[in-house]
Amino acid sequence: MKTELIGTVFLSEKRKSILLMLMDGPTTIDEIKERLTGTSSAIMTQIKILLEQGLIEHNDHEYNLTYIGKIVVKKMQPLIETLNVLEENKGFWQNRDLSPIPFELLDRIGELGDVMIYEPDLNHLFEPPKELLESLQRASNVYTIYSYFCPSCPMNYSQLAKKGTNYNLILTRPVYDRLKNEYKDEYNTMMQAPNSNLYIFDDTSVKLGALSVTDDLMLIAFFNKDGVFDHKKVISFEKSALQWGKDLFEYYRERSEKVTNP
Repeated sequence: MKTELIGTVFLSEKRKSILLMLMDGPTTIDEIKERLTGTSSAIMTQIKILLEQGLIEHNDHEYNLTYIGKIVVKKMQPLIETLNVLEENKGFWQNRDLSPIPFELLDRIGELGDVMIYEPDLNHLFEPPKELLESLQRASNVYTIYSYFCPSCPMNYSQLAKKGTNYNLILTRPVYDRLKNEYKDEYNTMMQAPNSNLYIFDDTSVKLGALSVTDDLMLIAFFNKDGVFDHKKVISFEKSALQWGKDLFEYYRERSEKVTNP
C-alpha cells in the first residue's frame, strides 16, 4: 500500500495536478479537463486511479479530496514546491554555499516559487539588477543585507532615507566601516533619517552574499562552494518568497548590533 500511494502521487503529472487542483476545493470534471492537457479518456483513467486509491471521491457531479487525500496533498505540496525551485536551476543550486541559510528556512526553500537567475555581464558586474532598482523606487519597506561592498549602494541607501522609506540595512563590519569612512554624506543622511535602521553583523564565519526584500521583490545572492562571489542572484516576485526573505532578514537582525550613534 505504501508503494502504491507513492506511485499514485508522484509517477503521473496528471494525477499530481488533479490532487493539487482539488486542494482549492471541489471541482467538476469539465473544470479538470479545461486545466489539463490530454484526451478525456486519458484524464478519466487517472481520476479512476485516484478514486481506487481513496485519495479523491465523487459527490454531486464534483470531485474532492478525501480526508486521506487532504493529508497526503498537504504533505506533498512543500516537496513539489521545493523540487520545482531546485530542478529548474539545478546547476546553480548545486554550486551554491547554502550554509548561511538556517535549517528552518532551508526547509522552506520551496516558498521562493518561480525564480529567475540574474547573471550580469562584465560591464554591469557591480550594479544592482534593474528589477531591484525599479522596485526600490516604489517601495515603502526595504530590508537589505550586504557582506560585500556595492559601489552604487551608498547613493541608493541615502535616496531611500531622504524619501522616508522604512529602510533596514544589515552590513558586515568591513562593509560598514567603508560606508562610514568613505561615504560620509550618505552615511550621515541614513543615520539622521527617522525611518532608517542600520545594523552590523560581526560573525565573519557566515557569508551570505546579499539579500534585498521590497514590497514586491526578493533578491538573494550566495557565494559559491569555493568561497567566490560570482554576482549571480536569485530574484522572485512571489508573495511567499517575500515572507521567506523577511524571515531570513529577521534571523540575521536578531544576531546583529544596531548602530545608534552617527
